[in-house]
Amino acid sequence: MSTQLLNYNTSTSEKYRNEVYLHLAENNALTCLLNCYIREYGLAKGQVELNDNKVDVPATFNQKISSDCKVVRITFPESACCIAIKADHVSLLARVRFISQPYLKREGAGWQVIDAIDLAQFLLSHLALVLDSEVNTELLEQIKNSINITRLFIQQNATKIGLDVNSSLISSEQSLLWGHAMHPAPKSRDGVSFDQLLACSPEVQAKFPLHWFEVPPELIKQMHCTELTALDVINQAYPNKACLYPCHPWEVNTILQQPLVKKAIDLGHIRYIGPLGEKVYPTSSVRTLYIPKTNSFMKFSIHVRLTNCVRKNAWYELESAVALTRLINLHAKGVRASHPKFSVMAEPAASSIDLSSIASENEQKNVRDVIECFGILYRDGLSVELQQKYQPQMAGALFAWDEKGESLCAQYLQKHAETVGINYTDIAEQWFDAYLQALLPGVFHYFFNLGIAFEPHLQNTMIGFENGLPAKVWIRDLEGTKLMQDKWPEDKLSELSSKARTSVYYTREQGWNRIAYCTLINNISEAIFHIAAGNLLIETNCWLILASTIQRWQQEEGEQPELVAFLAGQPIPSKNNLTTRLLKQSDSHSSYSLLNNPLAQIME
Repeated sequence: MSTQLLNYNTSTSEKYRNEVYLHLAENNALTCLLNCYIREYGLAKGQVELNDNKVDVPATFNQKISSDCKVVRITFPESACCIAIKADHVSLLARVRFISQPYLKREGAGWQVIDAIDLAQFLLSHLALVLDSEVNTELLEQIKNSINITRLFIQQNATKIGLDVNSSLISSEQSLLWGHAMHPAPKSRDGVSFDQLLACSPEVQAKFPLHWFEVPPELIKQMHCTELTALDVINQAYPNKACLYPCHPWEVNTILQQPLVKKAIDLGHIRYIGPLGEKVYPTSSVRTLYIPKTNSFMKFSIHVRLTNCVRKNAWYELESAVALTRLINLHAKGVRASHPKFSVMAEPAASSIDLSSIASENEQKNVRDVIECFGILYRDGLSVELQQKYQPQMAGALFAWDEKGESLCAQYLQKHAETVGINYTDIAEQWFDAYLQALLPGVFHYFFNLGIAFEPHLQNTMIGFENGLPAKVWIRDLEGTKLMQDKWPEDKLSELSSKARTSVYYTREQGWNRIAYCTLINNISEAIFHIAAGNLLIETNCWLILASTIQRWQQEEGEQPELVAFLAGQPIPSKNNLTTRLLKQSDSHSSYSLLNNPLAQIME
């Protein structure tokens, strides 16, 4: 069931507020759509003018175009159309913040203002023409769904008094109002009802109890790489004489509809108990929940499509995450000694329920389905001492806009500059340099020297602070981590199933694409965009600081051809989120665009 919104209140004030909320949601959608299109299609075809000076612009543009405002023009020759829109931030990487509605001009017609839905329909129709394919109506519905859910979240946040969470980390986890800045449908959620959405979404600062099943221990399938087993963690979360097993509230109906689960219930092997215990907090991934009682996280299966994927836990994915934790633990002590500012959040256990003992030959596929429904990955939390010392925040919550369209990071830096009595430019560059020192050396060391490619995008990066500056970084989500086969031959992964082993292997090119996109584009370039906040001098200096950090790393740990190419101004691979959804591909089959490297412009 798709998410349905409540009817608007008919009172004038409430109607006005809802219109404002919808306007904000639509503005975010069109910003995401146009940035995706520019990055994945327009730039490569030379069909984007980021500072257009043509006299043929919408009449309203001529009324007021200040010196810090630009007109962005995108041409669509196959459709004989163009779009013009005003912007106040255009980065060296062609990342744009728009400040007007887009205007569409068809051949032989005048300029016509269009909203986010009109824009989505036009872009999808144009791409269908260019690619000689059908219009992707499924993606259009996801974009509409994302707009509606974003509006709902804005409305709910406007009525909230405040968070009752003392943890800076959990507060930041629940603050991603806008979502992925370069995704066509960042808040789309299909497969969950309206009431459930409000009850369990981090964006509305939800908290709720887990739901529980009583099962015999012999039906629980688990693996672990430390002394603490999955059942140990479950018993700590909710101590009980009976053997209880948790699930996410959104997954209960899916579980109860499984034929093999129904059979197990009829046989008396499984009993659904319902919600029990203390409330837990959903984090930015929605399905990963923070368990206060154990100060740890559980990553649950939910058969809900969030942005690109239905977020279910295949056993081989859980298996690979636990195995990667074991491998990383072998090197963790040495890495901490050489890179003390960089850490990885371990995922030492996984579990599910295996009903193969009661399944007939014809029910073997459903055995796998049940395992996926009940699959849980267990992630270590940060100790109370570390949280108190560093006050960590998720990077995605810092490099983002507030509801007024202002950079949260720029606001933080401005306050810090005033506190320490330093001008904004100097503190911004100090802060950015400190962030890179905590993040990059560890990521590069693991990839180039150890053959382990993390996925350090904004939602997977936690930043800790000392004296207002970044002093510590934690990377998480080992389910998406990959290994380079030349560093990890099959005999070192003998405990993995063949499917899990195949799933973790990347070629060096694939690994570099992952590292370059997640680290340099998704993470660092967004940090620069929000730190600079339209200031070209700060933006340029940040790219130079990045180059200096990479040069220093190579001097200490050895030259790498990919880094040498980056420093020489070669293009940077960037994942194509719009194309992935347009072609209905899984994330693992996403293509990449090569973006013009800002260093090439700076060094000219």
